[in-house]
Amino acid sequence: MKWLNNGNTIKSEAQMNEFVNNVILSPEFSQEHLAGFDAHRENHRLDEALAKSSFLTQFKESKVDILVPSGAVGVPSQTFTVPGLLHRKLTTVISDAFNSSLSHLFHFSPFKLYHLSPITKKEERIFNEIYTSDAFLEEHEKVQRRSLLPPEDLECKREKVIAALMFSSDSTHLTNFGNAKAWPIYLMLGNLSKYIRAQPNSGAMHHLAYIPSLPDSFQDFASNFHCRWKSQKKQILSHCRRELMHGVWNTILDDDFLYACSYGIVIKCIDGVERRVYPRIFTYSADYPEKVLLACIRESGLFPCHRCLIPKGAIHQLGFPEDIAIRIQSIRAFLVDKVEKARNLIYRRAKPINGVDVEELLKETSSVPTTNAFVNRLGRAFNPSKMLVVDLLHEFEIGVWKSLFTHLIRLLYAAGKDSDRLVTELDKRFVYTTLPCCYLSNPSCRYRQISTFGSGTIRKFSQNSSEMKKLAARDFEDLLQVRLIIAAPP
Repeated sequence: MKWLNNGNTIKSEAQMNEFVNNVILSPEFSQEHLAGFDAHRENHRLDEALAKSSFLTQFKESKVDILVPSGAVGVPSQTFTVPGLLHRKLTTVISDAFNSSLSHLFHFSPFKLYHLSPITKKEERIFNEIYTSDAFLEEHEKVQRRSLLPPEDLECKREKVIAALMFSSDSTHLTNFGNAKAWPIYLMLGNLSKYIRAQPNSGAMHHLAYIPSLPDSFQDFASNFHCRWKSQKKQILSHCRRELMHGVWNTILDDDFLYACSYGIVIKCIDGVERRVYPRIFTYSADYPEKVLLACIRESGLFPCHRCLIPKGAIHQLGFPEDIAIRIQSIRAFLVDKVEKARNLIYRRAKPINGVDVEELLKETSSVPTTNAFVNRLGRAFNPSKMLVVDLLHEFEIGVWKSLFTHLIRLLYAAGKDSDRLVTELDKRFVYTTLPCCYLSNPSCRYRQISTFGSGTIRKFSQNSSEMKKLAARDFEDLLQVRLIIAAPP
């Protein structure tokens, strides 16, 4: 049954070899065990056993209430309940992680890592892990010196350690056809090396929750309740989706987690030693649309960055000293007071969500009238923008690089009479064009002629790269790694 339910729906030759070697030839295998065997019955028994597993029983289903404005003065707002939030208790997940088979590899004490050059004899600081970062060092020092102890255990002498929380989430479709989708939230511990976390079968990533979507019935409710639904439908839906996201996080960041942040939780680790663990949120990895939701800003607004207040008109200065100065001096912060005023205008005075009065308060920073759950639960000192880290997959591989590669293909097609030949040559062997401002040459860029290399890391290009048919992020990463663009005058 383990072989049957190993996750592979198509049984290949490799699967058959595994069946023979690990099942039939196993010393524990006996023909007598198969007497009266029925696959349907055994699958049913397996489902019943899994339903009673400790992992599944940790999930509970909750409802999220969001406040919907009425759009009319004197008519109070109403609460709409969104069902289907499946989540685990955050403190339970942390405790399980500190007792997992990987916990003996956790780093409880941060440190600085240096490299001594054998040539120059100079030391160079290396930043490669959460537990070697300045943020971890500073937080560790705060916990050792200023952390509180619970009133019932003021004489606690246990070692104080930090649980470096690293969240991630990404909405995904489950099928090629239909509307089945899931929006999971994962948790990893930064106390563990990234080289272990990156291993697919390491078990370092923990399921935390599954975010529900705004149901179709919401439009039925809002269309009958909001007096300006027809003219403000788009704004109301966007606002309520933001409210739902932060309603989910208000539920996840429960009182027990806040207590743990303040006083720590005592966990008996796998080495048998009890430690007082203080959870701290360090990073949140998500694509740009989700970062917009989490940072409570407008997507592609006047100030589109979730970390700083760089104007859209200055984005072209990326990498220049002026850009670095803006990033340092204009760090984005959540505007609690202005958001509260904007919400008062919307919910009590029936002002439109994107009306003039609300825009005067929030447009100058591309903010939105949604109370941030992280600030609401963790306090004003917590800046949610700082936890949102750069996403290489979405922002570079299928972001900037995909756009650049598409533009280069367009340049080849615009080259004139030889455009088809140039594109064919790109797919077959190399790129060469004599456009007025660009000379692209790379004899090593033989896409379809390049075999798999790097221990299978970069796969063979079996299709024409210029067509970009159903390419995943890893495919664009491979294109980027094997393609060298040299710009020079013609």
